[in-house]
Amino acid sequence: MDTIRLSFLINLIKFVLRPNRQTTRLLNWLIFIVASLLFATSLSACSPATMMSNWPGAAVKDGIVYVAYQAHVYAIQAKSGSEIWRFPTEANNQISFYAPPALSPDDTQLIVGGFNHILYSLNPDNGSEQWRFEESRYPYIAGALITEDSIYAPTNGNLLYALDRKGNKRWEFKTQAPVWATPVYDPSCRCIYVACLDHFIYAVRVRDGSLLWQTERLEGAIASTPVLSDEGILYFGTFGNLLHAFDTRSKADIWTYTSSNWIWGSPLLVEDQVILTDLGGNLIALDAKSGAERWKISTAAAITAAPVRIGDALYIGNEAGDLYAIDLNGNPIWQQPKKFDGKILTATLSAEDLVLVPLVAEKALLVAVHSDGGQFWSFQPVK
Repeated sequence: MDTIRLSFLINLIKFVLRPNRQTTRLLNWLIFIVASLLFATSLSACSPATMMSNWPGAAVKDGIVYVAYQAHVYAIQAKSGSEIWRFPTEANNQISFYAPPALSPDDTQLIVGGFNHILYSLNPDNGSEQWRFEESRYPYIAGALITEDSIYAPTNGNLLYALDRKGNKRWEFKTQAPVWATPVYDPSCRCIYVACLDHFIYAVRVRDGSLLWQTERLEGAIASTPVLSDEGILYFGTFGNLLHAFDTRSKADIWTYTSSNWIWGSPLLVEDQVILTDLGGNLIALDAKSGAERWKISTAAAITAAPVRIGDALYIGNEAGDLYAIDLNGNPIWQQPKKFDGKILTATLSAEDLVLVPLVAEKALLVAVHSDGGQFWSFQPVK
């Protein structure tokens, strides 16, 4: 990447995120990540294997794990770790993936966006391409939201596209900065909530893409998907170190909680608790109604992902490759975390009574472990 483009990138991030002195290290880390994405979008003659690395996006349904990472989208059998198919079948230096795949409610489409600015609809059974949407001039970072009749796909170029299920554009919505979070659908207003790096959350009508309302400018960028409760409370974290409990009816916060660091991962609602993570390596449980802290666990490295609940346990990984198992009261289930030779930068998944861990590592892309932490299988794509 040339000096001018890198300087522009750094200034853009500083403008959008407005970091303070305590976040300098995190800014440098973010610059590396975004520079990786921008480098990948240049699509030079280098192969995806030589590109600066990103992290895998994953989804699971009915015992099949779908992982989008670098040159391919993979379908993997959860019970055995065997590859079912990959898309494209042969590596293409014009194609690379970061955005997590999304499965349609009727299981007939797997939607995934690429660095090459193309949104693909794949057949989940065999990985064949059903259609592609090529209007975007920017890569896809966030996963798509799919409803019964529509697809909502944010881009890294300040635009969110609404398509029908055949890939035809219905409308587009413009933001002031890239969108890295999957939108959230609210049937009560027939709208979607779009969290953006421009420090706003937008409520957008699904009928025509018109703006219903937006928040006041928040204290930091929002990079993860908000969580909507049955009571209409939207929970989300920002790079301004705050977790918001925002009432979508009154358009105001019920409460906020100040974390010690940026909040990147989505929160998790567990009964009457909100579980959040931050880049300081903390896992925190709050009372969902009051925002009062119930318990807190500190790990040794940054956490960028949301925790996942499997039964009565919470599983969370960090940048150092540590996987923790914790009960709903904040007590460790394993005396020591399970350690992997790689980084855990995206949320773990569950299938077939297994905990599935996507990794950024040389020797494994996906690892399955039992609830006791014992490893069951490891998947590394064959070149």
